[in-house]
Amino acid sequence: MAIDLAKYDAVLLDLDGTVYHEDHPLPGAVQLIRALQEAGRRFACLSNSAASPLRVMDRLHLMGVDLEPDQIYTAAAAACDYVLEQYARSGARPRVFNLATESVQEMLQGIVEWVQTAGEPCDVVLAGAPSNVYATEQRQRMALQLLRRGSGTALVGLSADRVYPSPRGLEFGSGALCAMLSYAANIQPIFCGKPERIFFLELCGRLGAEPSRCILIGDNLESDVAGAKALGMATVLTLSGVTRRRDLQNLPEGLKPELVVEDLSELIGAVGRSG
Repeated sequence: MAIDLAKYDAVLLDLDGTVYHEDHPLPGAVQLIRALQEAGRRFACLSNSAASPLRVMDRLHLMGVDLEPDQIYTAAAAACDYVLEQYARSGARPRVFNLATESVQEMLQGIVEWVQTAGEPCDVVLAGAPSNVYATEQRQRMALQLLRRGSGTALVGLSADRVYPSPRGLEFGSGALCAMLSYAANIQPIFCGKPERIFFLELCGRLGAEPSRCILIGDNLESDVAGAKALGMATVLTLSGVTRRRDLQNLPEGLKPELVVEDLSELIGAVGRSG
């Protein structure tokens, strides 16, 4: 089955496992992005990364891909957006305890009040993976105190990812840390990355396109395909990442992607001419 990317108002392109693996571009990735740029297509790259769009932009530049930060949306950026939208109090800055990443610290610096002790008022504990520098054992204990004291402090996770791959192997994801904290504090976490509706709706809004007029290209059936289809998007699944062809067996009809490709090189010809 062929697909014409030009008939969609915007293309959403996943990064890890689709465009790159670690620090290496995957087959066809650089060429597809350049084709989208040359054709003047609206598109954005998305990721459950705990890094800021600016840091991801620098990483892509080293692979030969030049994008602007506003063409990249990450789980960390989505969580920061959510905190600023939901926890500002009559113009006052949200009071945040950072259990996430350096990128979160950078993106929110100067626009939130950082909580430093367990005795301070706190609107939200913002949690990432437990391996980051802001999630030491001491800070995890402080987060638990903030969440258990019954003052309405919310637990917001960058994403619900249980694990993520690293050069060392599988690592605990932000979803795993949130599961531990939510169980211990008896509260429900809020997640902001893929496959959450708020992530995709915010990104489509930035692109100025209705979800039903967008197409997503990604490698993960759960966070990419299912998340996009829940909002009526068309989807392309690439087998260059976490999904294997055997995973498509007995897949519910509503979760089947419109097209399955081995890698992005199969989509370069689908971009079409500039309009």
